[in-house]
Amino acid sequence: MTLNKANEKFDTCLEALDWRYSAAIVGLYKYFTYYKHELEYELSDNYLEFNAADITEDRYLKFAESYFEDQFQHRELEKYMNLDNWSEDEIKRINELLRGNSVMKKVFGKIKFDGENTEEIRELIQENRSVLIRETFRNKSNLYKNFANPGQLFKERGICCRLWGYYVDGGRKTKALAYNFDVNTFVSQDDPLFDFIPFAFWGDREVFFVNDNFSLKQLVNTNETLRNQVQMQVMEEQKNKNARKVLFKTIQETADFLNYSVEVITKQRDAEFFETMYVRKESVKILRKLNVNEPFCFSVKINDNYYLNVQKKVTECILNLVRTDELIEFFLKRDMRRDIQSDSEYLVSLLIRVNNLICGGGESMNQAMRGAYACAKEVVKTIPENKYKAYRQKLTSAVVFKDYDRCCQILLQLSNYSGVTFDFVYNLFEDFEKNKDVVYTFINALTDKKVKDKQEG
Repeated sequence: MTLNKANEKFDTCLEALDWRYSAAIVGLYKYFTYYKHELEYELSDNYLEFNAADITEDRYLKFAESYFEDQFQHRELEKYMNLDNWSEDEIKRINELLRGNSVMKKVFGKIKFDGENTEEIRELIQENRSVLIRETFRNKSNLYKNFANPGQLFKERGICCRLWGYYVDGGRKTKALAYNFDVNTFVSQDDPLFDFIPFAFWGDREVFFVNDNFSLKQLVNTNETLRNQVQMQVMEEQKNKNARKVLFKTIQETADFLNYSVEVITKQRDAEFFETMYVRKESVKILRKLNVNEPFCFSVKINDNYYLNVQKKVTECILNLVRTDELIEFFLKRDMRRDIQSDSEYLVSLLIRVNNLICGGGESMNQAMRGAYACAKEVVKTIPENKYKAYRQKLTSAVVFKDYDRCCQILLQLSNYSGVTFDFVYNLFEDFEKNKDVVYTFINALTDKKVKDKQEG
């Protein structure tokens, strides 16, 4: 929250009351760092202190242009105007930029670049720089518009918060949201400083902010570290920014990073609301013990309109300490389909391991799963391929439909048919739900390892 103070060096003191103020503090810190030779401020563990008059629209726009430089088409156009000669492709690109969006069309009109009018274009950019920055920044879907109502940029404190998920049309809906339809009872909290929130998030289509506000200095450092990690990944791997992957990979690899419970705010570009992930200390321990991230970093097409994001689903299970049974059964069923040539044995084994870590299975559970795995491989060696595949399908169907008695009967039939003793079955008779991972392990191992290796090669 903001606390006004008089007769001191600074007239405004900002405290991290909730995640919105935490994010605003991170954005403001970057703003003041950018103007460190012009403006004074102080960042302590508890407060950010500054003078309100030092925040102006012109300074804000200049800072935004620098921070998100690669997002402004006029900046790319300026770089082309500094060249002495241009190829045909470059001339084509310049003319595309002149009509790149509505504000570029408005500023440059029907101008067409011919190699002789560079000075005219430079002058138009300089004369209209503030308009180009402001309109692009607030209306671009991955900039201000991703976080807040673009019409609220630079507005004074309103009756409702400018951020998506908090904003309501005051003239039309405030009364309906108020208690007993009395508009005077409507309570909301807005602050012009929330305009700095876009500078606190990092990522691409999914953006993140870690509300590590144990101290404000740590808050700034944590988010800057993760932002740099995302940029390094793009430079090194030349891939799209995967901020979620970077976040959890950093947690896994760095012993003293987020070694405690913390709130993480996320925002999808196509969603008009923010979401909260709570990274529990127990979840951090599981991530470090798992020490695997890459195999989960993919999506599966379910239909034309929906893709299953495996990485997001797995991390949600770990964060909420919820078993991954749904994913395990999905991939077991998927491998049964004849039209899909896939082998998810390794992936399912990792998901089973996640379950074991979440539930704290311990050595006894690990021993039972090792026994189930060994029995499955012995069955594969003993009976024909079409037979063990048929049993695998029957077992998968029984588990998916939660017909646990049927599952036990099939296991007994298979044991009798193959002549292999299934010692792990006794645990299932006692408590099937508690020992479900043992069944998953057995079903998952009913494959010919040599066939898998051959396919991968």
